[in-house]
Amino acid sequence: MEKLSIKNLIDFRRKSPRGQQTLIKNLKFQQKSDSEGGGDYWVRSISALGNTFRENDNQLIKDKIDHLSSDHSATAHRTTKLMYERNINILQNYEDFDFDEWKPSKDLRFLPKPKTRSILNINGLPIQVLPTHVFAFDDDKGPRLGGIWFVAKLDGLTREELGMYADALHRYLCEHYSEEYTIDPNYCLTVDVLNLKEAKYSQILKGEIPALLASTIDSIKSSL
Repeated sequence: MEKLSIKNLIDFRRKSPRGQQTLIKNLKFQQKSDSEGGGDYWVRSISALGNTFRENDNQLIKDKIDHLSSDHSATAHRTTKLMYERNINILQNYEDFDFDEWKPSKDLRFLPKPKTRSILNINGLPIQVLPTHVFAFDDDKGPRLGGIWFVAKLDGLTREELGMYADALHRYLCEHYSEEYTIDPNYCLTVDVLNLKEAKYSQILKGEIPALLASTIDSIKSSL
């Protein structure tokens, strides 16, 4: 396996032992890229939310809704129409949302996150981590770092599953940025854009959300 996504790990946890073996077998032969957050299906809404977070301009969401509505009207393909509808529904929930709720400061410095650094070795397996944004900010303790990861899964995600994303995000930030910044667990944040749930790595540290990432990886390793 070249890489595993957090979605792969969640799918593994949800399956019966027999289903887990089938999933592992399929993943061993999987060659194509597995884009996080449900693949390209959600890219329109997730990219719009990411742009809005960065630019702090909700008009970007309204513009994307208009664009998707035009695309929806222009296609007769039922499956494509449904995809547009679902992305529109996500964006409508955030038309008037205050994205500052998820920011430690209005003066964020957004850092590059090259895809070449997206694969982490976690407990011996290659795990792909693709945060939406990585940002630096300053407080009275010095330069600090956080990140946000917008994700979606058609049947939704539990808080525990979102915690796996937050855990992976924290590991990603520590791996690539900890020499220059202090990683702030309160701003290692994952948002399920379908049901508006969120999880922070600080909640795992406090025991409010169980840490499932490492144990899930260990279970997969034992199934290989």
